[in-house]
Amino acid sequence: MATNLPNRAQLTYDGSAVVLSNQTNTTLVDTNTMEMTKKAVDMSVAAGSDAVYVVRLENTGANSLTNISITDDLGMGALTYSENTAQFYINGSSVTGTAAASMGSVVFTTTETLEPGDNFIVVYAASVGADQTEPITNTVTANATAAAPVSAAVTATADETINITAVPNVSIFKSADKDTVTSGDTLTYTFTLMNTGSAAAENVKFTDVLPPEFTVQTVSYNTGGQDTPITPTDYTFQGGTLTIPSETGSLTLSVPAATSDGPGITTITVTGTIA
Repeated sequence: MATNLPNRAQLTYDGSAVVLSNQTNTTLVDTNTMEMTKKAVDMSVAAGSDAVYVVRLENTGANSLTNISITDDLGMGALTYSENTAQFYINGSSVTGTAAASMGSVVFTTTETLEPGDNFIVVYAASVGADQTEPITNTVTANATAAAPVSAAVTATADETINITAVPNVSIFKSADKDTVTSGDTLTYTFTLMNTGSAAAENVKFTDVLPPEFTVQTVSYNTGGQDTPITPTDYTFQGGTLTIPSETGSLTLSVPAATSDGPGITTITVTGTIA
């Protein structure tokens, strides 16, 4: 760290008169030092999305620095480096760098030389797990080699903490119990609603435009392993379109959040006859 060296002279004359000079300030620069900061572009990040970080390394010493590397511990496995997102700059100008991701970390390097007063910036993204709920703190450690004395090692560290916003992430898959049918046959459709997010999906509205030959007979849903019939007052089937729930019914549909055991699942089963 640089140190200020203030200096002021004093002159006395005629026995009691005192005069002070102006003050000079000289900065004592450490021989081999660097300072690093790490900032998240957004301090609150949704689970399942990317956190974007800006790491700034400044050469605050008197000697040039080479062999620069910056290692991010990715929150001890809570984050995954997003490939090909890293961008590298020295004093605001784009430079060449590399990003090497491994289990639990990513290492950024450049072959550029960082002269005294220069800054090296890395901008990159890391993905947050879909089931992540707790804040994530990840630490970056910089290493470099100073020009003098020969091969002097210089290090610096910084960290950042982001908060995680729980959000649902729902997909739907439709299957039929028969590949072929004839008139008068019964056909059952099963819809699997899968939530890989860290929050439950609430107030779910389901619609399906069914074949004109299909007439709905029974509808049910299953959440948490329990089958529940859906009464005709809680769904509408008009013009071939099935809508769950109906606007006048009392049913509410949801899909549970994912857990360490797997995604949250709600299934909807529709059975009907073929004209």
